[in-house]
Amino acid sequence: MKKAINLLMLLLLYVVAASAQKYDVKCLRGDSVAVYDVVETIRSEDTYYSKGEKLVFYLHDGDQVEGVDKFYAKDIVDVGSSIGYAVILRDGKKYCTLSENLVFSKDNPEGVEDKVLTKSDELAHTIQGRIFNSIIPYIIIALLFLGVMVLNILAMRSNKIRSMAVIAIPVCIMLGTLIEIWAYSVLGSDCFWWCDKNRYGFFGSLLRIIPFGLIVFYQVMSIKFYEPVILGEAFDGDVQDGISVKPALISMLAAFPVLIASALICEFLGLGGWIETFLILVSFLLALGIGVFLSLKRNIELMKSKKWGILLTLFTIVYILGCIVAVWGLIVVIFKLIIQILIVGGIICFVLYAMPAPSSGGGGGTTTYRTVYYDEDRKTHDSAYARDKANEKIAEREAGKHN
Repeated sequence: MKKAINLLMLLLLYVVAASAQKYDVKCLRGDSVAVYDVVETIRSEDTYYSKGEKLVFYLHDGDQVEGVDKFYAKDIVDVGSSIGYAVILRDGKKYCTLSENLVFSKDNPEGVEDKVLTKSDELAHTIQGRIFNSIIPYIIIALLFLGVMVLNILAMRSNKIRSMAVIAIPVCIMLGTLIEIWAYSVLGSDCFWWCDKNRYGFFGSLLRIIPFGLIVFYQVMSIKFYEPVILGEAFDGDVQDGISVKPALISMLAAFPVLIASALICEFLGLGGWIETFLILVSFLLALGIGVFLSLKRNIELMKSKKWGILLTLFTIVYILGCIVAVWGLIVVIFKLIIQILIVGGIICFVLYAMPAPSSGGGGGTTTYRTVYYDEDRKTHDSAYARDKANEKIAEREAGKHN
C-alpha cells in the first residue's frame, strides 16, 4: 500500500512538473510590459481567450510568470500579421500580456515543453531580432535617405560635391535598402511594428505612418533625383535617356507568378522529378533574366562603359527590392487604418440613420413623442377616455346587430 502511494505521488509530481511552464520577462522595448485582464469563453468544452480593456499592472525585466495558454488578437481584416498574447497566471488569476516579451525560463524542470511561445517570439530575442525590434535601424534608414536628399540638392550647386555624390548617393540608397531587406527577411511584416495600431493605437500609428510615407515616396523617387547627378547637364529629363529601371522591375514582379504558374502546369501535366525542377527553374530564370538583361544593355549604352553599366544595374536591382519592401509595408499599415476608419464611419452612419427624426414643429427642434390609444376597430385616439367611449359605441353597435 505504501509503495502504491509513493508511486502515485511521484506520478502527480511528474504531471505537475510537465504542465508547469515558467517564463522570464525580457522586454523588447523599454523595461516594462503591460498586463491586461483576459476574457475567458468556453464553447463546446473548448476555451477561448481575448484581451480585456483594463490594464491591471506592469511586469518588469527579470520577473517570472507561469504561462497557461496563448491566443492571437487578429485584425478585422488579416493582412498577414497578428499580435500574440500569452495567458499568464498570477495569484491564482489569469491575465494576458504580449508573448514577444517572454522567454522560456531555464528554471523549468527537464521534460517541460514550451506551449506558449512561437518561433516568431523566440526569433525576437535573437541578436537580429533585438536589433530590428529597436528603433535604431529605422532611424539609420531615415538618416541615410535624408543624406541622399541633401547630397542631391548640393550636387546641383557644386561640381566638387557632385563628383562625390555620384558615388555617395547610390551607396546611401543601397545601405538603406539593404537594411530594409534584412529587416523584412528577419521579421517579415512584423518589422513595421513601430507603426502598428495594435501597439500604439489609431492616432499613434497615424503619426508614425505620415513620415514613413514621405520617406517611402522619396525612396521611390530617389533614382529619378539621382539621374541629373550621374548624367550631368546633358540629361534633359527624358525617361528614355535615363537609368533603365522599368524592364528589370517588370521581370522581378513577374518572376514569382511565372514560378507558381510553371509549377501548376507541371502538376497538371503529371511531370515530376528533375524534369519538373528543371522546367520551373528555367521559366523563373527566363522571366527574371529578360528584363534585367534589357536594363543592363540600356545602362551600358547610357554609361558608355560595361563596368559602370553593370554596377548601375546592380544598384538598380537592390533599389527595386528595397522599394518593393517599403511600398508593401506602407500598404499594409495604411490598409489596416483604412479598414478601421471605414468601420468606425459605418457605425456612426448607422447610428445617425437609426436615430428617430426630430419633430417638424416648433419648440427649438427637440424630439416630441405622442401616446396613441387604439379602440376595438384599431382606430387611434389621443386619450384613454376617448378610446373607452369609442369602445362603448362599438359594443352598442355590435349588440344591435345581434338583436
